[in-house]
This record gives sequence, C-alpha cells and structure tokens, in this order.
Amino acid sequence: GHSFALGRSRVADDPMELHRAGNEALLAVNVAEGDEEHPLLAFEQTGAYRLLLSAMSEDPAELQRFYAETVEPLVAYDDQYETDLVRTVEAFLDNDGNVAGTAQKLFTHRHTIRYRLERVRELSGLDVGSTDGREKLSLGLKAMRVLGVAAPSGPATEPGTGAGRVPRRGSGTT
Repeated sequence: GHSFALGRSRVADDPMELHRAGNEALLAVNVAEGDEEHPLLAFEQTGAYRLLLSAMSEDPAELQRFYAETVEPLVAYDDQYETDLVRTVEAFLDNDGNVAGTAQKLFTHRHTIRYRLERVRELSGLDVGSTDGREKLSLGLKAMRVLGVAAPSGPATEPGTGAGRVPRRGSGTT
C-alpha cells in the first residue's frame, strides 16, 4: 500500500514569512514520514525537531556532520547488508530502552534486538545503554529527518534467512 504524510507550518501573516513557513511545513512532513501513526503533523507538534531546524538554518554542514558521526554508519550498513539497525534503534528509543517492548514492536526475538544493538555500538561507537549514547542516537535520527534522508526500509530479519528487499536503482548493487 501507499503511505502519505502531510505537514503544516505556523501561519505566515506576511509574504516575507513564506520561506520560513515552507521550511516548517517541510520539516513537519519529514517528521511525519517517520511516524506511521501520525501522518499529519503541525510544526508545533514537532518537538525537539524545531531546534534542529534552527540549527539547520544556522549551520547545515554541522548538522550533516552530526548525522554522519551518529546514524549514517547505520544507514549505510542497513543499505549494504539489508539489515534493520536504524528501525531497531528507533523502536528501542520509542520503547524507552526496553528490549522486550522493542522485540514485540518489531515482531522479533529479544536476542535479535540485543545483537542488533551491539552492532549499533560497534558501528557508531555509541552505547544505547548510556543516556549519552541514547541522546546522541536520538538526535542523529532527528537530524536524519531534518536533512530529509530517507530511513532504510530493510527486512525485519537478518541477512541469510531468505528475506530481502529489492535493491534501489543506482544503489551500487547488481
């Protein structure tokens, strides 16, 4: 099936505010695309993403560097090996660090979640067991959305189990 996302900005009373309003609506769409339960989102509902939009306006290269240091290695690994590390981290953070809740949400075993989280640590250098590690990964995921980077949509199983996805054109796979 198809999915959609809509974003709404704050009201622009002046034509000079249209650029700001467009950026706010785009941010709301990027955030909504990552949340299947809330496909319609107002800028006011974007929470901490609002701060990152300001950071993006001030210094987009720094936001890109932060993403590259935190989540980009996971995205690259997911794309290369058809894994689900990004989605696992998102679910883990959404479940307040609860492995059993994460496993239930992703319809997989707790041991698989623990294995994936260990891979996250190895690839990113960030420990999901620490507040600092979880905070950086959370901000990295938010930076990914602000930058408009699409999260990988890998299988819910590890490679070699017969599940897979069709490679995207131009992704370097043959």
